[in-house]
Amino acid sequence: MDNEQTLSELLRECSDTVGGKNFFLTLAETIRTTREGIIVGEKKQINYSNGIMTWNKTLHADNWRLLVESAKVRTKDGNILLGAEDKRHKSILNMIRTLKPLTFTVTPTNSADGEGFSFSALEVIDDKTTRISPLFKAMFVTPMDVLKKNMG
Repeated sequence: MDNEQTLSELLRECSDTVGGKNFFLTLAETIRTTREGIIVGEKKQINYSNGIMTWNKTLHADNWRLLVESAKVRTKDGNILLGAEDKRHKSILNMIRTLKPLTFTVTPTNSADGEGFSFSALEVIDDKTTRISPLFKAMFVTPMDVLKKNMG
C-alpha cells in the first residue's frame, strides 16, 4: 500500500479479487475463529467457504504471538522495531528476520470470483524501521466492526 492509497481502497481492491466484500469478510471471520494451533501448524493453510489462504513459511508459536502482539501496538510512525535499550528489542529483531519473507496468498475456489491476492506480514523500510502491513492488520487484528466500516 503506498501513501496515496487508503486502507478502504486497499480493502475494496482485495475484496474485488476474491468475489466481493462478503467473501472477503467471510475469510476475515474464519481467520478470527481459527485456533492458533492451525496457524502455527505444518499445513500452512486456512480453508474458508469461498476459497483458501496459504502461507509460504512454517510459523512458530512464539514468533506468531509476537507478530500479532506487535500488530496491536500503536506508535506514531507504525514502527515495531523498538530501540536497542528496550528489553524486547532482540526478540522483535529476531522475529522480523524470521518472518520478513512471510507471504499470505488468498485464492478463491471459483476462478470467476477473481484471481485472489497476496500480502506480506511485514514492511521492512530500512534497518531501523519495520511496520506490520496494513492487510495483515486488517485480516488478523482489526476488530470486525472496524473492518466492515473501513470497507464502506
